[in-house]
Amino acid sequence: MGAGGDLRSPPEWGLERTLATLLGETPGLASMTDHRRGDLPGEGVAITGVGHGSLGERLGLLPGDRIVAMNGQPVRDLLDVQFHGAAEELELVVARGDGEEWELSVAKDAGVGLGLELQPMEIQTCDNHCVFCFVYQNPRGQRSSLYVKDEDYRFSFLHGHYITLSNLTEEEYRRIIEQRLSPLYVSVHATDPGLRAYLLRGKHMAPVVPQLQRLIRGGITLHTQIVLCPGINDGDHLRRTVADLAELHPGVRSVAVVPVGLTDHRKGLPVLQRADEAYARRFLVDIEALQDACLGRLGSRFVFAADEWFVLAGSPIPPAADYEGYPQIADGVGSMALFREELRVALAHSHPRPGRFCFFTGKLFGPTLAAHVAAVAESSVGWQGRVVYLENRFFGAGITVAGLLSGADVRRGLAQCQSGEIPVIPDVMLAEDRNTFLDSLTVAQLRREIHPGLTVVAAGAEGLLSAGDGHAACHAAHCSL
Repeated sequence: MGAGGDLRSPPEWGLERTLATLLGETPGLASMTDHRRGDLPGEGVAITGVGHGSLGERLGLLPGDRIVAMNGQPVRDLLDVQFHGAAEELELVVARGDGEEWELSVAKDAGVGLGLELQPMEIQTCDNHCVFCFVYQNPRGQRSSLYVKDEDYRFSFLHGHYITLSNLTEEEYRRIIEQRLSPLYVSVHATDPGLRAYLLRGKHMAPVVPQLQRLIRGGITLHTQIVLCPGINDGDHLRRTVADLAELHPGVRSVAVVPVGLTDHRKGLPVLQRADEAYARRFLVDIEALQDACLGRLGSRFVFAADEWFVLAGSPIPPAADYEGYPQIADGVGSMALFREELRVALAHSHPRPGRFCFFTGKLFGPTLAAHVAAVAESSVGWQGRVVYLENRFFGAGITVAGLLSGADVRRGLAQCQSGEIPVIPDVMLAEDRNTFLDSLTVAQLRREIHPGLTVVAAGAEGLLSAGDGHAACHAAHCSL
């Protein structure tokens, strides 16, 4: 579900209906009564779409209406609608655009949703000033969304965004536990209170371990993250942090350790060191020892190194089983192992469409992708491919992941595309519209200006194998967006 709160299947809507015409029995709706009211204040949540044939449509709900309250509780956002909407009996207060408010009493079958699309939630922002905050390392003059510091427990629950817990209010703690917003993803970085306060540079930082304990006692599962800064929160500090978090297992289910990301735009920011090959090798030895200890004690490796550590160290990626179901896949932990396994399975059951392809990716995944492309070419008749590793000039050469490449980076790469090759990029380079790069250049622009065959595929093994299908679809659509 996106930030807009899609609670429906794609609708066709628009018919206005009076509430009176909906009295009576309808499928999934046992009974319903209504009356006008005007005594409940509150903004509520705006309805932006009503699914055709949905319960919401049968109730007469319209785009522009606002759900003010459900079962006597004020509605703040789409999570409230989801939580209260699960009940079999609902009392809804709905405000129309003219200010009139209606109360609906609904008895419905279990599992029947309202079928509504709701207004996007406004992201709660972060008051910390972390020494490694990526937002402060963005180049100037870009679109405003690149400068938003997300610290929103709701987006942690919905999308796996990491939060520090530093801005949670008492009401929000109670809501998380009452509505079982689990799992949550927490940036810990260090459990030593003084060190964590230095790293986060926030005001009135509470110790994180009691915060985690409170959530765990409330039934919330947590996945945690450590951004490792050489010489600051590594060594004994890292071992203490992992040990403290291990004491909270299984409430704390996993720990991801990722290397600090440093761009070329750190003017006026604290000086931090970048991990090199020798450091990465030492780090992986330490992580393996921590994993062995956790495996013996907890029955889980518990702490996982991001893929970037293995690439930096020149070490092989561990087998898929070592990632225990990939609990930290969104944090770049195990994505290469998953790609390898998915490609092995896919090649056993599918034959990619023939063609000559030029795949663009970042320097981190480049060598691994090149090996996979060679394997596909060897086993697939008429399929040829090569890989171009793009240097990141938007953030700087130290940023090597594909998801942070810009349109300008891809533009330069397209100059390396040979005659007859189809250029292919993964959708992680783009916004949700699968068109816009970080620097606001678009796929449509690059198609018009440089190469009309530029093809976008899903990140992953299926995307690699479907490059020919994606190009065929692009060609059929005249490569326009």
